[in-house]
Amino acid sequence: MTRSRPFLAFDRVRWADVDLVGIMRFSAFTRLIELAEQELMREAGIPFSELLNEPTMWLPRRHLEIDYFAPVRIDDELTLVTYVSRIGDTSLTINLDVRSTSGWTLVATAAMVIVCVTKSTFAKRSLPDEVRTAMTPFLMSVEEARSWSQARPTQG
Repeated sequence: MTRSRPFLAFDRVRWADVDLVGIMRFSAFTRLIELAEQELMREAGIPFSELLNEPTMWLPRRHLEIDYFAPVRIDDELTLVTYVSRIGDTSLTINLDVRSTSGWTLVATAAMVIVCVTKSTFAKRSLPDEVRTAMTPFLMSVEEARSWSQARPTQG
């Protein structure tokens, strides 16, 4: 059995992300969350390009929470440590730890609940087995993910 692990993606703080004093704005973190989610789904074998063509279901966001811990500035490289903390009957909880790549400082954390619905009526429905199976390699608790990343791992 393959051990669960987070998925790592990388990005930089962009000009459009910063405020007048050069610090990443709180609202710019949603871009990182979307990037992390999209790259995790692609890594899991269910890219958004395929989900968009799925005629019967969609995965809209139901809940998002973000905690901020340290400022980052334009051109700082960030590591997006992304994992699934819960697979429910109709939903997934995707977590993200944003870390400074250079100092491995925890910059922010986010948790997002995605719900499976029918495309036609947006009524809740069970997650397809394919989605459950695809997300299982990334299933771990927050504590497991933070313990895993303490060694400052590299992607691979």
